[in-house]
Amino acid sequence: MPFATASDAARIFYTVEGSGPVVALSTPSFSSHRLWERQVQGLASRYRVVTWDYRGHGRSDAPLEDERYSLEQVVDDLRAVLDAAAPGAPAHLGGLSVGGIVSLSFALTHPERVRSLLLFNTGPGFKNPDALAGWQNMLERSAVKLEEVGLERYLEGRRATAELLGLQPESPQAQATREGVLTSSVEGLTRFARRVAGPVPNLVDRLADVAMPALILVGEKDEAFQRASQVMAAKLPAGRRVELPGAGHALNLDEPEAFAAVVERFLAEQDPA
Repeated sequence: MPFATASDAARIFYTVEGSGPVVALSTPSFSSHRLWERQVQGLASRYRVVTWDYRGHGRSDAPLEDERYSLEQVVDDLRAVLDAAAPGAPAHLGGLSVGGIVSLSFALTHPERVRSLLLFNTGPGFKNPDALAGWQNMLERSAVKLEEVGLERYLEGRRATAELLGLQPESPQAQATREGVLTSSVEGLTRFARRVAGPVPNLVDRLADVAMPALILVGEKDEAFQRASQVMAAKLPAGRRVELPGAGHALNLDEPEAFAAVVERFLAEQDPA
């Protein structure tokens, strides 16, 4: 199994399929690389597709020290993954939810390594301190519940099911996603939630510096990210917003064919045959 070595020596699991321009996909909190299995199968005929597990998630190491969890460290973990999986090649970076802010942060830190951005049901952080506090409180409640009931019971909750497994939780891709989540450690997931996903930075005023093309894809039923998607579309110089009918938060699970059509069309425009 391939692992990249992070700057603090943590092992970060990744997968690579296909050949061609690089597409790297990042997950929401509490998920794993298996979220993207159907998308990898569809894209690998034309692209070199990289998926990975955050520290504390899936098959990656879950350090016990709180200070080893930060957004800056996770962005550097992605650098290590790309160095290992596709050295020297700029990537199309895609991310769902927190994966989107990881991708945005990477693009601001390493713009020369990013061909385009694929931003799925995500946002640029919060300018309003009360909104940030509400976001952190939501993640704290999720972390506490996870500690209290464990992963299997956590995934049975209505909100967790919709956000992590989608609106069709019995589908084969949703079940593969569930299996991936269950390989994680509760301690790693909760540290990540509290120290990475919770205290997200305010990138709103830095969006003008993100010059590469960006697809902003939002699920019609994901009310939480409608406004954020509109802000990014207005402020990203080369941003394009598309709303996916019928999809909730886990839009690649909810509407996989429509999701693939939008993403593949955008990528084809960046890398015409």
